[in-house]
Amino acid sequence: MFRFGDERDRLKCSFCGKTQEQVRKLVAGPGVYICDECIELCNEIIEEELYGEGAGEAQPRA
Repeated sequence: MFRFGDERDRLKCSFCGKTQEQVRKLVAGPGVYICDECIELCNEIIEEELYGEGAGEAQPRA
């Protein structure tokens, strides 16, 4: 029987699996969610690729 508060009723990040109670924010997409922590990690990955490890270092694109 499906009850309010059931595990299936909780929203969670599609990337890391943390529930909405474990993160500050969940952003919804069509059938998926991403938390603020995963968004921050994605931003760091993109910045590293664009600018390299050092501040302001431009990296050539392959």
